[in-house]
Amino acid sequence: MATYTGVPYQDLRWQEVEGQPFGIGAGYNGLILGDLNNIIDTEGAIAAAGSITSNRGMSVAFGRQGQPAIPYDPFAVRFLAGGNVNIAGALTVVGNVVTGGSVFQAGPGSTYLIGKSDNPDQSAELAALYAADGSPYWAPSDNGSHYVISSYDTPRYIPAARLSANVPTFFEAARQSLACRMENIAALAANGTVDWQNSGAVLTGSDSRQNVFDVSWPADGSLTGPLSIQTPAGSLNIVRIYSGDGLTITNGIWGSMEQANRTLYVLMDAKTVNMQVATAIYGSVLAPFTGWNANPSGGNINGNAALGSLSVPEGSGFELHWYPFVGGMTGLGECTAQPEPPTNPETPEQPDVPESPECTCCNGIISGIMLPCGHCQWRLKLQLLSSRQVLSVWQGCGMGQFSFEVDPQQDYLLVVETCCHYEVRLQQMGVRSLTVRG
Repeated sequence: MATYTGVPYQDLRWQEVEGQPFGIGAGYNGLILGDLNNIIDTEGAIAAAGSITSNRGMSVAFGRQGQPAIPYDPFAVRFLAGGNVNIAGALTVVGNVVTGGSVFQAGPGSTYLIGKSDNPDQSAELAALYAADGSPYWAPSDNGSHYVISSYDTPRYIPAARLSANVPTFFEAARQSLACRMENIAALAANGTVDWQNSGAVLTGSDSRQNVFDVSWPADGSLTGPLSIQTPAGSLNIVRIYSGDGLTITNGIWGSMEQANRTLYVLMDAKTVNMQVATAIYGSVLAPFTGWNANPSGGNINGNAALGSLSVPEGSGFELHWYPFVGGMTGLGECTAQPEPPTNPETPEQPDVPESPECTCCNGIISGIMLPCGHCQWRLKLQLLSSRQVLSVWQGCGMGQFSFEVDPQQDYLLVVETCCHYEVRLQQMGVRSLTVRG
């Protein structure tokens, strides 16, 4: 998880991960279950169920300064919005940008860097994914180690519907999973001590694997010293914070950089957080039902942040830094994300197109003729049946032939995208099995 961020666009769904309270959301530096406002930089990927707005630009998934950059990836979604996107400045992302909203605005110069796959038609696939009205001749540019998606003519993004991705279901499953994890963590037995001294607190634990602490946050703002954690090297630190509805942060340091990826702060009952100082929080924050209000001068969360909402004042330097929680927690129990909703009965999935009786077998080749009703455009996506990974794309207009070179020992799915009735007439099918769907 330290080198991988985001989720692949071919399989944009929630998944549980054993020992990891953030589930598949551990791939996101920020997992926001509401709106995200005005943040300027997240070193890892960002996902927000609501709208994402900013009066400035936004930089996403470029990694930590002085540390290895997050690698290019051909499929990872590293900017995911459930609602509308309005960003006044440039949006720069190392990865794909997907939104389920109806409005997407980003400033001139917005750029996404997409890693290369072994698919020879990847450029055409990206061009189709990021296609925009009024810009028919645009294409991704090849920058050697990666492709560049530039919004020089119109804002570009991948509509979730173009991927058949159910973004609301993804976030609702995340909400249910994180609520379950909060209950799991509430049931853990505390085995560490909290010593209040010098206007701060020292958390001490001796368990070599996992130490759990209960901190009663003072409402009077008297906590101005650091939260210090003293536990065996390599152990997990689980800090449950009880504050009542409102938590006010008046101290500058939580934990230490050395322990950041093994420390988890859980806001057990806070509905809102207000940062009165630009605090450096070393560790991940699990607060999926808490509205977080950042300090006007800055501050940062160094880890995963699962929050109800995140509001950053205009001009604030508050950031999310990428020290992902390592997982490996014990006592989390079972949590099951909700399944995908059934297909609307009014728009049933089209049945498989039967294979032509003339179809012959030439090992390693899938070929045929696309017969649309009229002179309309169509696109064929060849995917691995097991993973739904897109391997190749063939496009045309009106009647036309297609051909794919493949591994004859694999099972494949051929997805047909067109706005009119059609027939796929297979000529060669030199693979173990092929399913055709519209």
